[in-house]
Amino acid sequence: MIVVISLIANTISAQGAYVNINIGYGIGASSQNLSSLNFNNYTRQNNFTTREQVNLSFGKGLNIGGTIGYMFNENVGLELGISYLMGGKSVAKDIYSNRTVDYTIYSNMIRFNPSLVIAAGFKNINPYAKFGMMIGSGAIMYETLDYDDGDIWVTKSEYNGGIALGLTAGAGVLFNISENLSFFAEINMVNLSYAPTKGEITEASKNGADLIPNLTTKERQIEFVESYTTEQGNPSPDSQPDKLLIEKYPFGSFGLNIGLKINL
Repeated sequence: MIVVISLIANTISAQGAYVNINIGYGIGASSQNLSSLNFNNYTRQNNFTTREQVNLSFGKGLNIGGTIGYMFNENVGLELGISYLMGGKSVAKDIYSNRTVDYTIYSNMIRFNPSLVIAAGFKNINPYAKFGMMIGSGAIMYETLDYDDGDIWVTKSEYNGGIALGLTAGAGVLFNISENLSFFAEINMVNLSYAPTKGEITEASKNGADLIPNLTTKERQIEFVESYTTEQGNPSPDSQPDKLLIEKYPFGSFGLNIGLKINL
């Protein structure tokens, strides 16, 4: 990243410098079951309970971004991209005879993507490939809406902290419109996972009444750690966040991007 930024800073007005503006959508390339968050479908009737597993990926969704890059020659260049992922929502439901709980989970993430670009070097229609790494910082939002015999309970939580690291690859075609403007379409694959380091209940209410002031720090906040020790009969104080083992979530995707390239 330092090499790319330094290069661009020194050659921004050079012939090989360019910027891209793009938009795209990705579908989840990997999935995971979130049983630890109780994110499954349940149907409870009399003495019987039907459980249906729900698998999801946080990498799916709309992404908007831009890239600044430099081609050393017709075939080889470097890019530094930045994009914002607006993750698609996944839902689950828990059904009782007189109660229904709706679960919704989704993510947002800002992502930095330094890449090596290899192009065919053709004049009008130019195929290319990209290989790089991805660094992300984001959050996972988890919401429950509980209709319990006339009462409505709402809980919203956010899990964040930590850095996501992964790899990217892509292939596309550049269509030259003029000397300084081109249109491109590319497919890309992201291999990325993210493990939040902290969580917090951001909203809790019953029939519109705020319940946050009644919660202790331990009930409201979570610290995700690699390991921790508990002592029987001596729980951690309510003034400290609760501790849970850290867990990695899939943010991989396979998608399509389209955009414009502007030569500087």
